[in-house]
Amino acid sequence: MRYGLLLSVAFSSLLATSALAYDADLAAKIANVTSKMDQAALAKAATKLSMDNFLAMVAKKEKMTVLDIRTPAEQHMVAIPGALQIPLDKLMTKENLDRLPTEDKIVVVCHSGARAYVATTLLKVVGFNNVVFLDGGASALTSAATPKNLPVE
Repeated sequence: MRYGLLLSVAFSSLLATSALAYDADLAAKIANVTSKMDQAALAKAATKLSMDNFLAMVAKKEKMTVLDIRTPAEQHMVAIPGALQIPLDKLMTKENLDRLPTEDKIVVVCHSGARAYVATTLLKVVGFNNVVFLDGGASALTSAATPKNLPVE
């Protein structure tokens, strides 16, 4: 009987602890961002750029900024020549946002496209309108890029 009561108290304590085990300050900051994601903002949500269209833009030497939001370790493993490197966790600082062009197209790249989707949506919410993310990310880029579809230097 005591064992059952003790187990019940321990289980209840675990449930109570896990219910309070979130960062309320961080949740409030996120709520501040997501509260701006109304219907109008969602209509401008992240737009993906296909690999074929990206490679065509590169071949035509179209004016764009490739924004690499991968971690420094990821950037070190597979470099994207000429990309502006700002890891996602540092992207929303004033200093880094000021580094982004306001007129040119911005193509956001991460490893697979998931983080780039989030970054693109956030950039659109704060006012960058000409921003897209590369579908498939750097992983797909390394698979798709060949000497035939890259410009000669």
